[in-house]
Amino acid sequence: MAARVLALDEDEIPTGSLRHDTLLMFTKPVRILREWRLWAVNDRIVTYSLYKDGSRVIHRHEIDDDVLEFGQRMVDINPGYSPAYVIDVCRTEEGLKLLETNCLNAAGFNAADLVKLAAAIDGLTRD
Repeated sequence: MAARVLALDEDEIPTGSLRHDTLLMFTKPVRILREWRLWAVNDRIVTYSLYKDGSRVIHRHEIDDDVLEFGQRMVDINPGYSPAYVIDVCRTEEGLKLLETNCLNAAGFNAADLVKLAAAIDGLTRD
């Protein structure tokens, strides 16, 4: 993908897209055993969903206790990061890893508890 971007003239690249001067970070590939999405609202994990088991995509409202604790620790590291967002956590052979954070509007709901999520979002105050 980077090679294709570099083949474009700078004026062909839309604003906000990967550009010639975009910094990239690479890491050694790791086998993901399971993957969860966790919804954080007001610095608390309010719901979650298992969405990958090995190579199978599944949607189940379940989470291992250590994953939930790890996810909350990741949220606690960055208090006030965003009023509401999701984090994706995976289990690897080396342990738990934070894969990414995303905004709510592009995350999908999988098997999250939508009543808890809606109640938590409804409880946010506006400045």
